[in-house]
Amino acid sequence: MFTYSAILLVIISHVELRLLVHTEVGSIQGVPADDGDYVMFLGIPYARVNVSNPFGASIPHEKFDKLFEAFNDSAICPQMQQLYSKTNHLYGGSLDCLKLNVYVPNSKTMDKAVYLYIFGGRFVHGHSRKSSYGPKYLVRHDIIVVTINYRLGPYGFMCMDIPEIPGNQGLWDQYKAIKWVRDHIRAFGGNPQKITIGGHSSGALVVDMHLLTKQPRLFQQVILQSGTATNPGFVVPSNTKALISIAEKLGFITNDTYTALSFLAKADPETIIKATTDEYNWKPCIEKEFEGVAPFVVENPEFSGETNIDGVNILGGFTFKECIYSLYSPTYKKLISEPDVILSSINRKFNFKNDSNFINVVKHFYLGDDTDRKSNKYKIVDFLSDFDFVYPIQRQFKKYARHKNTNVYLYMFSYEGHLNRMKRLFNITDAGATHFDELGYIFTVYYIPDIPNSNDQRKIDQMTTLWTNFIKYGNPTPVRTELLPVSWPPLTTDTVPCLQIDSNLTVISRPFHSNMAFWDLFYDANLDKLKIVSKKP
Repeated sequence: MFTYSAILLVIISHVELRLLVHTEVGSIQGVPADDGDYVMFLGIPYARVNVSNPFGASIPHEKFDKLFEAFNDSAICPQMQQLYSKTNHLYGGSLDCLKLNVYVPNSKTMDKAVYLYIFGGRFVHGHSRKSSYGPKYLVRHDIIVVTINYRLGPYGFMCMDIPEIPGNQGLWDQYKAIKWVRDHIRAFGGNPQKITIGGHSSGALVVDMHLLTKQPRLFQQVILQSGTATNPGFVVPSNTKALISIAEKLGFITNDTYTALSFLAKADPETIIKATTDEYNWKPCIEKEFEGVAPFVVENPEFSGETNIDGVNILGGFTFKECIYSLYSPTYKKLISEPDVILSSINRKFNFKNDSNFINVVKHFYLGDDTDRKSNKYKIVDFLSDFDFVYPIQRQFKKYARHKNTNVYLYMFSYEGHLNRMKRLFNITDAGATHFDELGYIFTVYYIPDIPNSNDQRKIDQMTTLWTNFIKYGNPTPVRTELLPVSWPPLTTDTVPCLQIDSNLTVISRPFHSNMAFWDLFYDANLDKLKIVSKKP
């Protein structure tokens, strides 16, 4: 007969078994979640920054010599924490930041599908903390959720055209994190052959780049929310003087790149981040290739050979009014208030002069003869939404849909509720779901502590079911249900169906069709004016 103590011991052993995993790099202990029936493994290191060259390739993290207690997700990479924040210029982070979080539902199911999410933040801000990307809405559908950190700003995206700093180390950090998950997720109950990677905004841009790189693909599916690698300004030229100029800003004068590197490698990251926040454009670059150094981006994504696309399922889309937020965000108010925002925006991707007939055609198409900035600000929002998000996504998705055994699902998020993430952050009252809004129905976030009302809860249920159906089965609507009373068809070479996610779910065709046809003609006429067409070693 079991005694009370024996029964208690069995219960404790069962709990410990769920909280403890044994991987090839050592044993890892998690902690029960406080907001759902799942276990959190927080702050697991997947690589280390090389202290002798923190701007170059990371190095493997050593195996754990004792039990690793995965209890803390506070690490973030060096950055000024200002994007999506009302408070600017607060430094945070350290170089001991290449860590990931694994969230595992409490269930007996083995070989769970895995969703690895990559945050956005213009390549200079962001982190994987649960406070911003809480997984409880997703893990209840019996999938494993992983969030990762990667280097940002000068540490992640300095492109020097030298073997030690060829560029795109933030992308390589992500690649190594995905590989860590593929190699070790089985210990957590996950299936390494069922990995979906996804991201939002610049996070979606880099996820798309993981499709376009010539490096071996480590995943099976992708989710692209408000971004593809063909978005304007995704890739920038190398800045071969960056190390010398940053060292000079810090009072160290030299004309030698390697002497500057030696100095900056020892400099305080906070000093470097603060010195480079406003004057440098940290983004992925097209790399100069070197013998013995694997490149990540070798060509303009607009002309990529798309070697990794066959057999990949893709889900993604945009919001109804992507750029409404630019009227409110301190970061983007500068852009929309520029004297010639249309010319400056187009020249992030093309090379035009102010008197170009093509620029005048764009202005007439969106603004007509209206030159008053106050009355035409919403027309400018429409232009920015189309040029930065809606058109690049549809153009890329139609291209992908031509690939063999590749299913591409397009959505437009139009729902306006109490969890619209950007609207809540900046108290936006203008009509139309904007950039970042849909994430409030996929992840929890610290600044929206409300208990969802019935309408918002239904939208959470719908969106997370669509997303996790796709993650598990490769099809967001494998069957019609009361919750999902639609069949969401993939794109074909001839059709562009789109699921409009609003109060109801409705399948529409070719969203913003006339605007997209306009941009088709514009691109076809001006491909020769695209910036950074190629870069030779």
